[in-house]
Amino acid sequence: MNEKVSFKDYLLHKNVINIPKMGSFTIVQVVLFLVNMVVFPAMFFQMQKTFIRKESGDFNPFFVLLQLLGGAPEGMVGAILGKLNENKQMFYIGIYAMFYNTFMLFFRLFGKNGLIKPLFF
Repeated sequence: MNEKVSFKDYLLHKNVINIPKMGSFTIVQVVLFLVNMVVFPAMFFQMQKTFIRKESGDFNPFFVLLQLLGGAPEGMVGAILGKLNENKQMFYIGIYAMFYNTFMLFFRLFGKNGLIKPLFF
């Protein structure tokens, strides 16, 4: 039974990595998980730095708003697509990115040197 599998099918559909007590995964699923292990802490540290400084003056508010509402997988569209496709990673990234973008938009508008009203001095 030597079946031919295309390279794309091998990467996307063939479970080749077995992790004890977790199951088997495709190469793409493992790479996505490893990328998420870097992205989540990076966003957290950036939010922590912004909270300590009480400003995010280097962000364009229109761009952050577009990222909040759009953006797949980082945004509302990504969260909706993740929910519809039953993709937990995409859903959680979308939700976390929505929180991140809301946080950054708040500090851009209301932080030190805020565009609307500075709430922190």
